[in-house]
Amino acid sequence: MRYISILGFITLLVSACTPMAAPSVTTTPVIESLPTFTPIPTFTASPVPTATPFAILGTVALDFTALLCNAEWMNGAIKLTSCPNPSADLSGGYATALDPVSEGLPIDTPVLKMIPNANALFLRYPPFKVGASDRFRATLRCPPSMPCDVQFALEYYDADGKYNGEFMAWDFKSGDSPINVDADLDSLSGQTVDFVLTLRLFHTIENSQQDNGLWIAPHIYRPLR
Repeated sequence: MRYISILGFITLLVSACTPMAAPSVTTTPVIESLPTFTPIPTFTASPVPTATPFAILGTVALDFTALLCNAEWMNGAIKLTSCPNPSADLSGGYATALDPVSEGLPIDTPVLKMIPNANALFLRYPPFKVGASDRFRATLRCPPSMPCDVQFALEYYDADGKYNGEFMAWDFKSGDSPINVDADLDSLSGQTVDFVLTLRLFHTIENSQQDNGLWIAPHIYRPLR
């Protein structure tokens, strides 16, 4: 029988009760990759465009063609019959509304033809109060088939009955380009006047087809406010 010394026994007991050291494990830290973000694009601010103002709208305040028969017709000092019967004596001069298609114009275009047959023809319209910003508009020419040397004029009688015969005038000869008129009436604003459409001749006509003046869409234009 073997005997173990007390010291040896104690040594064995301590060895048996001492825990074994855990093996050394080297760990490599795992670094998760961060998601890739697309950078937010940089926008260059564009200036806000300046709005184009709406076209100024307006109305026809006085239609000279539509009121032809309401006008007083005159040949110098001689008063003529307004809108006479076609079979009447027209030797003093007359005026008439034309079919625009016959003049190569759109179907709804008002056309006023004046045939003086003397030195001049005057169409005096009823009293009209001129508004602020009113304008006289028309296209002026003669039929191309016959000689023409005339003066178109817009004239008027004021409220006192005084005739203003040198207000606005436009000369036209055969071969000239049509005259597009867009004239302000500021000098008459607020006044009540009788407008007069006038066609004057610069020479003696040979027949009634000569020196016929065409007023295409003659009217007073009034902008809306």
